[in-house]
Order: sequence, then structure tokens, then C-alpha cells
Amino acid sequence: MPKTDKHQASESTGSGYVRRKSVALSFQHAWDGVQFCFDTQRHMRVHFTLVALVLLAAWTLGIDGTPFLHLLAAAAVVLVAEMINTALEAATELIVEGYDVRVKVVKDVAAGAVLIAAIYAIIVAILVFSSAERVGEVFSNWPEPTTPPHLDTLQLALIGSVLLAIFISWLKHATGRGTFWRGGVVSGHSALGFLAAVMIMVLTQDLAVMILALSLALLLLQSRVQARIHTLAEAFLGALAGSMVAVILFIWYFN
Repeated sequence: MPKTDKHQASESTGSGYVRRKSVALSFQHAWDGVQFCFDTQRHMRVHFTLVALVLLAAWTLGIDGTPFLHLLAAAAVVLVAEMINTALEAATELIVEGYDVRVKVVKDVAAGAVLIAAIYAIIVAILVFSSAERVGEVFSNWPEPTTPPHLDTLQLALIGSVLLAIFISWLKHATGRGTFWRGGVVSGHSALGFLAAVMIMVLTQDLAVMILALSLALLLLQSRVQARIHTLAEAFLGALAGSMVAVILFIWYFN
């Protein structure tokens, strides 16, 4: 009889009845895998940091369209390879105890796949950045700074959300409290709520809209405290983090 566990397409309720998992639960299990790699694998954290820096550099240099998609694809290949490597290591350690030359082969091959993926990503990055027009301008006008490309509201919101997610993930990992989606020393939901609120307030400069945005952000903060997911201090820390990221992003961009 086939086994069922929490990572298969169905779950047992304990009475013989098999219940199909919801899409949300499947997504949560998948994210648990990403979170496990981030928490336990130093190389995964290094990869995430490098990906963030490369994408930030691409944005600053005005790289978009197909070249930007090439960078995203190369980054995804590296991250996926690292996750598969982690899964294979965990599986072999679960099955085999002690040293086994076959386990060494599995781990070496998986590590080799990560190496090839990393080399591919480096080649893609070199080709993309070396062919960017603004790279030549940066060196020809050095040390004169270049002006960042114009970004619309959605792009600013995405950049702010990514920076905020990286900061919150690092903080929760450093303190050993909570997961990316729940709990921890800082409320991620409050942070995103106030990030959006401050951005709306700066962009609209309409008093009624500003009050509405702030009210919705405060309501989100209060819901995290009322549900006892976060303390009031943790929720306010998240609100402060989101507000600071929005302010820093706008000050840097408009200056």
C-alpha cells in the first residue's frame, strides 16, 4: 500500500480517510523546504545574497527585458541546484549510516551540479553586464555617478518588498525565532503593510488617501497582535522596518 506523508498529494486523517491537501497547504510545504535550505545551508544564504546584489546592480545599470530575464533564469538555476543538492544529502544521510563510497559519489555529483550551475550563472552575468550600455558609461564617466533609470510605482514596491523580505529573513534567522511567514522577532505582515502605506502617502500626497492607507496598515498591525501571532512590540518593530525601507528607498531614488 502506498505511503502518504505531508509532502504528498494527500494526507491521512488517522481514521483511514485520505484528505487531499489544499493548494495553500502545498505551497506552505514547498516554502518550508526553501526555509529549511536557507536556515541550514550557508551556501544557500550566500547564493541569496549574491542574487539580490546582482539584481540590484542590474536595476542600477538599467538592464531590463530579455537580458534581465537571463539573469533571473541563471539565478533560479543556481538556487534550484543548491536545493536539490541539500535534498540528496538529507536523503543519503537518512538511508546510510557512516561512511559509504556510494554516498560520497551522490554528494560529489550533486555538488558538481551546483558548481556547473554557478559557472553558468557567472558566464551569463559577465555577458549581460559587459554588453550593457550603461557599463561603458560608468567607466567612461568615472567617477561621475550615473542616474538610475526611471521606475514606476510597481517596480519601487517590488524592490522595497524584496529588500524588506531579505532583512526580515536575516533577522529571524539570526535570532532563531519564527519562520518567514509566521512569528519571530518582527512582524513581516506589519512591515509590508507600512511599506505600502508609506509609499502610498509619498506618491499621492492626498490627505484622505494618506489617512486611509495608514488606517489599513494599523488595522493589519492590530490583527497580528489580536491573533497573538506577535506581541505589540514585534508588530511595531515590523511597522518601523517597513516605514524605514520605504523612506530610504524614496530618498535614495529621488535624490
